[in-house]
Amino acid sequence: MEIDFNLYAGKPHGPQDYQSLAMHVEAVRLVLLDDCLAEKALATLLRWETQTSYRSKPLRDAWVEIITNRNWKQALEESEWGNQIRQASPMATLLPNETRFAIIRHVQQLKESLKR
Repeated sequence: MEIDFNLYAGKPHGPQDYQSLAMHVEAVRLVLLDDCLAEKALATLLRWETQTSYRSKPLRDAWVEIITNRNWKQALEESEWGNQIRQASPMATLLPNETRFAIIRHVQQLKESLKR
């Protein structure tokens, strides 16, 4: 999935939303290669049930449904709802640190290029 940074650049939380989507694209790619990672994400959600705010429970429940049904299209949806659910997602925890940091560096470079 190709993501156009320019569609996000002018929005208040655009770079963060772009970064989150980029991480989720990569996480979904990894889950498609190794389905055991989906179980790891579900285990993370279960652990979060005892550690996080009740206010985010509807989002966590949405992730249980997305992961259980392997509805990756919904996980990668480019909409306000997609941005919102990605804020409560366990998917980025599946990424190796080197991948996560590479995405963060890439977004920083894109943000810097806008300032020039």
